[in-house]
Amino acid sequence: MRSDLTFVRRSLFRAFGLLPRPFRRTLIRALRPSWTAGAVAVLQREDGRFLFVKPVYRKGWTLPGGLVDRGEDPGTAVVREMGEEVGATVRLAGDPMVIIDSTYRRLETAYRVELVDGIDPDSLVVTTPELDGIRWHAADDLPGLEPETSFLVDLVLQVDDGDWPVKVWRDRDR
Repeated sequence: MRSDLTFVRRSLFRAFGLLPRPFRRTLIRALRPSWTAGAVAVLQREDGRFLFVKPVYRKGWTLPGGLVDRGEDPGTAVVREMGEEVGATVRLAGDPMVIIDSTYRRLETAYRVELVDGIDPDSLVVTTPELDGIRWHAADDLPGLEPETSFLVDLVLQVDDGDWPVKVWRDRDR
């Protein structure tokens, strides 16, 4: 029964991904508040490679994460999403970076995260029907990223190991 539900969920996510991007945004807006809030994890290995995931409903790769549930703290959401998506227990490492995107009415909170002691980065696997795969990539060998992920990764790479900017305002043409 579980595999049947997994198949149905994966099929629905794939069908959602086939819809034109503007229609997907409109559908999300109809079902969610006027602004969406998301939380993403930036997980970097000791060798410098970053973790990326491939949602079944998107064409490109993204950072692990997702929508913040109503009443949920973004930090709690990113820890939850890492567990749901790749079976990892993580802890937050430092202050978040908040991206406010007024064009798409999105609020994205990005956290540096660390695997808890003893978890082997190579042991991470897809644990949700929402994803087709996970991969580790170096900054000079990035996969085809979704536009908002590319924007965020560029910000992360511009900032050295010091403090992240607390807030980034992104206003652009649709």
